[in-house]
Amino acid sequence: MDHTENAADPVATISARVKELRTRKGWTGADLGRQMTARGIRWDRSIVANLENGRRATVSVSELLALARVFDVAPVHLLVPVQEQPFRVAEDEVYPARRVRAWIRGESPLPGTDERIFRSEVPLDELGRLTVEGQSRRDRMRAEYRAATGREIGDDALLNWMTGYETPKELDDGEQEHREAPER
Repeated sequence: MDHTENAADPVATISARVKELRTRKGWTGADLGRQMTARGIRWDRSIVANLENGRRATVSVSELLALARVFDVAPVHLLVPVQEQPFRVAEDEVYPARRVRAWIRGESPLPGTDERIFRSEVPLDELGRLTVEGQSRRDRMRAEYRAATGREIGDDALLNWMTGYETPKELDDGEQEHREAPER
């Protein structure tokens, strides 16, 4: 964790990105206000000006999502700087922007996160990323288990295996150490 005083924060980043993207599209503040209103968020040029000038201290999740749609970008690229720099996720937590983007995308937990919980809150069908062979990690591991045991592996056992907390005993060669999930 990097305690940097000049780390970017979420609202300041959104403000800067809105100004950058609005300018790139050649829109006025009134144009952006109309675009947002068309998406169901009642904005006008004064709201845009207040956001861009730092006089607006908050942006709702609904506003963030509408801005992402209006600008045709992923919400993460409005919320976290696209250039590498320190980013403040909480008052006392600052991390590199790339690490925060990976966390927001659900790819990698931040330090101090219970990884088992972090991974278990992902729908099972989203855990597997495509591999070179075109097969997801989840499907590859299911096939490996089936080939070794002749049986199907349950979702809980698969999740434990995928997150590294427990290798199925039928596949355990004695080299992998069993880790207990932290108590809550």
